[in-house]
Amino acid sequence: MAIQRQRLREILFQIELLKRRKVQRFLLETGLTPGQGQARILIYLSSHSSVTQKEIADGCMLDVTTMSRVLNKMEEMGLISRRRDPGCRRAYQIDLTEAGRQKAKEVDRGFKRLEEILCRDLSEEEIRSLTAGLEKVKESLETGEDM
Repeated sequence: MAIQRQRLREILFQIELLKRRKVQRFLLETGLTPGQGQARILIYLSSHSSVTQKEIADGCMLDVTTMSRVLNKMEEMGLISRRRDPGCRRAYQIDLTEAGRQKAKEVDRGFKRLEEILCRDLSEEEIRSLTAGLEKVKESLETGEDM
């Protein structure tokens, strides 16, 4: 049993590394910076409009303190616009620009391609079973104690 658990940990680690390499290559090709959450932010903003920095951080599982730097870069790239939040003079409302909407579509197509690659050799039943098992792993990590 201990060997199977160790193997699970190793496989999850290997999958993450392989996936990260493919995603990083794709992001660089699209002009985004890997590792900053720009792709997740674009996808989040494509379905949420006029949101605050904190809402984006929560929705994308990103650190709110590094969000300003990432959003500044995205604004410089012309992907987002910020305007003062009328309800709070210290906050901004953030939206995609037209260029941001186009980039979000490009990212979405790339992520869909990643899903195709990930699931290529799995049946629908295997996908359901694997998803259910990984949901349990995720829940254990979210609710479990620290290492």
